[in-house]
Amino acid sequence: MQIIKYKWENFHPVLIVNNGNIGKIRLFETNINFSIGKKRCIGSFVKGSYKECPKNTEIKFGYHCNECRLGDDFFLCVQCDGSECINKKRRQDCEEEQYFIYLAAFDSLLKVGISLDRRIIERLVEQGADFGAKIAVVKDGKTARLIEQKIKNDLDVADRIFGEDKYKRLFCDPNRAAAALYKAIVKIRDSDVSQYLIYPEIFDMRKHYKLQNVTIHPDSMDIDSGTKINGKAIAAKGNIVIFQNDTGPFAINAHRLIGREIEVNV
Repeated sequence: MQIIKYKWENFHPVLIVNNGNIGKIRLFETNINFSIGKKRCIGSFVKGSYKECPKNTEIKFGYHCNECRLGDDFFLCVQCDGSECINKKRRQDCEEEQYFIYLAAFDSLLKVGISLDRRIIERLVEQGADFGAKIAVVKDGKTARLIEQKIKNDLDVADRIFGEDKYKRLFCDPNRAAAALYKAIVKIRDSDVSQYLIYPEIFDMRKHYKLQNVTIHPDSMDIDSGTKINGKAIAAKGNIVIFQNDTGPFAINAHRLIGREIEVNV
């Protein structure tokens, strides 16, 4: 069995697995007991359908071998910075889509990003943001990326937050998060992207993570071949999942499970 994706579905963290057929492991309140194996290419998604890696390639980094990376519908779009379209097969659809630019607060740490309107709440939950602010609307994904990068540079904020930073900021000071968002929004109003701004819509995401179940900061568990994960998932914040077992709480970065073969222990 291989883990090919980690996602939030209806505000529940889920592992998507391939064992000849595609299945799901819902994590909240589920007892997990499995051993981690090798990391292999997860294949690709083409026209909405999953395609297995033809060579079942073992990999060290990322989620795809080169062949599947180039065949995936959206991999190249993730690399886009707006300077030049590198995924021509999606250019026409991208031009017609309407995107929202948002700020996400991880305690006092801010990130700028873009999302389709129908996915913005899901996107903030996937990332584990404490608060989110919808700040601008733009037609055409390429233009949206340009403005995203402009805001990133003007505010000196990130466009990507890594798992280690999320783990360190597991518990949020809402006052610090709100102050960081307010300061950033005021600064953007005086910038040359102000024509795209909308009245900010603020979202408090903390209720989705079940962190009230976690009384101390959990230890962090590394994921590698031979690692055993045994416990009940009691909380999750984005890709940081907290398990509880007889030895206490521990946290893993679920993105590091993607591509891994797993063996379920009975």
